[in-house]
Amino acid sequence: MVNKVPGKLVVVTGAGGGIGRATAAAFAAGGATVVCADIDGEAAEKTAALCAERGGSGRAEGCDVTDAAGVAALAERTGPVDVLVNNAGVGMTGRFADMSVDDWRWIRSVNLDGVVHACAAFGPPMLARRSGQVVNVSSGLAYTMRATEGAYVATKAAVLALSRCLRADWAPSGVGVTAVCPGVIDTPIVGSTRYLGDRGDARTRRRMEKIFRRGHPPEAVARAILAAADRNPAMVPVGWEARLGWHLQRFTPLAVQDRLAGLDLL
Repeated sequence: MVNKVPGKLVVVTGAGGGIGRATAAAFAAGGATVVCADIDGEAAEKTAALCAERGGSGRAEGCDVTDAAGVAALAERTGPVDVLVNNAGVGMTGRFADMSVDDWRWIRSVNLDGVVHACAAFGPPMLARRSGQVVNVSSGLAYTMRATEGAYVATKAAVLALSRCLRADWAPSGVGVTAVCPGVIDTPIVGSTRYLGDRGDARTRRRMEKIFRRGHPPEAVARAILAAADRNPAMVPVGWEARLGWHLQRFTPLAVQDRLAGLDLL
């Protein structure tokens, strides 16, 4: 397990902004060397510069997590790491009937396959060293069903399930795995979200943007990720709504959960 940040080598995907940038900066402030990976190379460079400002060391890497070969090449260049943070993700809102196969492949390729590619590339060296921590950023929606977020919920629920399975699989080898499940966080994800069908109207977009602007700061998630890298909990909800959702799905009758899932809350 990872007990201290100073001197550790950390990889953060989706490090170009939002939760990824805040996480990279927080690790750097603690004295870590951070590989800032993002599909937007220029954004990754800015995060790497921020890491240097915070007292650590940052290296920018342009990387598309949907490209398994590209992620494997990044792992080869980087070598064994102490912490892997799978943060890269995209959003999509809309009814299932409005979603094309291309929409599904797109969100799955980033949110789920991206995690699989990074774990497959960076995990084996951790297992060989019998040390390391993987932190997968899932979502409070992983366990909160939503009629209009079926694809997003499905991919994030899969990340949570995969994290729990990997945790059981890799624990005997000394490698920890944690799923961090944020609630509503003030990040740029709303701007890159795909809005499908009647969810694509201007009113819905404005409402979503307003809700997320009032969300928790990405630094709150970054703190949870750093704590997870140190303590190796199984799952960490971030934000009151994520904690509430976790308890509701555990103790609320399914019939009530079904009714809540159909409400237009976002």
